[in-house]
Formats: sequence, structure tokens, C-alpha cells
Amino acid sequence: MANSPKKPRGGFKGGIKVPLTFSFIVGIIAFVVATMVSTGGLNNPDHPLRVDIGLIAFGIAFAATLVVVALLQLTGRENPDHLSEGSGMNRSSEELHRAAVARARERMRREREEAQRAAETPQTDAPGDEAR
Repeated sequence: MANSPKKPRGGFKGGIKVPLTFSFIVGIIAFVVATMVSTGGLNNPDHPLRVDIGLIAFGIAFAATLVVVALLQLTGRENPDHLSEGSGMNRSSEELHRAAVARARERMRREREEAQRAAETPQTDAPGDEAR
């Protein structure tokens, strides 16, 4: 394990520090807004600060933002090249699609040729159908 080469991370796409920081900032904003709104403002002596509602808002905003950022990063990541090589389960779906299209085109070409041959051959009159 010590001799295994480390793969370089993809800069912005490979790091976790930026999404965590962004999610933390969104969580802090949600905390402040929820605490102030649930209290009724800073100049409201009748109600104490509702930190519990602020912490709940922080947790929800942090988790939701982190999930959204992670999904966006995954959708932007390219698949490794080795996934499209080989046989069996690792076969390339593009090659399978091309082969299926080629078979369908060949079948259509044969059917057209047969229809043209049938149209070009002279049809004999059926017995009993005589020209009057």
C-alpha cells in the first residue's frame, strides 16, 4: 500500500473543502435568519433568542446544501476509460448500439431488395384468368 501511486485530484472537482465551507456558510445564514425571525427581532424583550430553532435550521440547510453540491460534482465527473473496455458486464454500450443498428439496417436492405425483385419479376396469370 505504501508504494501505490497517488492519483491526482481534479482541483476544484476533487476537493471537499470548498463544498463544506459553502455548506457551512449557508447553514450560518439559515441559523441567523431563523433565530431572528423566530424571536421577533433583536429589540423584542418579551421573547428570548430561539437558538434551538436556529440550530435546527443550520442543520437542515447544511445537510441539504452539502447533498446538492455533492450531486452537482458527481454529474460533472467523467467516467474512467477502463469502464468502457472489455467484455461481459464491462462491454461498451455504444458498441452494442452500433451493432444493433447495423443489423437493423442490413435487415431493412435485404427486405427492400426482396421487394424490388418481387416487383421486377413478371407475374404469370393464374389459371382460369384468361384475357377476354
